[in-house]
Amino acid sequence: MLIETSHQDIIHDIAFNFDGNRFATASSDQTMRVYNKVDGKWEKSAECKFHDGPIWKIRWADPKFGQLIATCSQDKGVGVWEEKKFLQESPSGQKQIIVQWKQRILILESKEAVADIQFGSKSNGLLLAIAYVDGKLQIHRAHEQNQFIKEGEDVHIMDYGLRAISWNRAPLEREMLVAAGNAEQQKYLSKIKIDHSHSMKTMAIWMLQYENQKLGMKKIHEFEEEKTINDVQWANQNGKSFHLIASASIEGVKIWQIKIVKETEVEKMKVFNINRETKPNYQAYRVSWNILATLLAVSCESKKIDENQNQVTSREVRIYQNQNGSWVAKGIIQEANFLRESLSMQQFIANGLIS
Repeated sequence: MLIETSHQDIIHDIAFNFDGNRFATASSDQTMRVYNKVDGKWEKSAECKFHDGPIWKIRWADPKFGQLIATCSQDKGVGVWEEKKFLQESPSGQKQIIVQWKQRILILESKEAVADIQFGSKSNGLLLAIAYVDGKLQIHRAHEQNQFIKEGEDVHIMDYGLRAISWNRAPLEREMLVAAGNAEQQKYLSKIKIDHSHSMKTMAIWMLQYENQKLGMKKIHEFEEEKTINDVQWANQNGKSFHLIASASIEGVKIWQIKIVKETEVEKMKVFNINRETKPNYQAYRVSWNILATLLAVSCESKKIDENQNQVTSREVRIYQNQNGSWVAKGIIQEANFLRESLSMQQFIANGLIS
């Protein structure tokens, strides 16, 4: 199914709501658009211009907190928007329901670009994490009427820039997230000299903690990963005794199986390095789990030299499934160029590409 969005420029990101019957898009044309599924067809329900630059990321909050969407832009701002419905009476006396997206808050608290935004688990209240390319992280918590207030000071959680973050959504565990970094990104955007004389780990788990009623962050685990990470996603636990975290890097995809013990310690169990052996020039850009953490979608790119000695680039989306403890390819979608920017497992489920 091909959906005409009428965007005037590149679509950088897409986010489905929890039920999969609505999605929102973020574009370089500075607009956010919302689409609803009506009688099996996708129809645009809203078009909003909130930013003064291209919108890089878009996230949908848990429906427990209403219809909320967060966006971040090249203008270095982060916005939270809420859908409001009200009755309007026409001159003829007819009443109709009007739907509008209203700005709840616009966060402009850094001179650096925003790398990623993520809503936290619904069990811990409405949290919004903001990652900046200079390695700083902010946590904003919603209070009355979804008014977001920053908790504590900015926390410098990575020396060489942030690229992606993802929350642990297990309801009975401490608030923690995984953060992935990109040394070259910070070197270019933040003009910070990087010391390459020692190895740099580009992925770690951080736990939120409060000291004297002030929010802080504590690093509880550092992964043995030194490659540039393009994306990372923490899967839903679904009652399992372990957690799965997928990372997409310049050398492919890894699935990290870990266990959290004593509430604050991480025990590494297994690492699955998928697809690297069969595609030596394989780079992964985005990863996305399904709700049950049994399927993983990966947008990737591989390069090879053809018989005429020309470099040929192949772009595709691969779906991996857990079978008897191993991750195997379930399907491939060829030439999915748009998914280098955005990837959601619900894209495939909603369009019948996987079941």
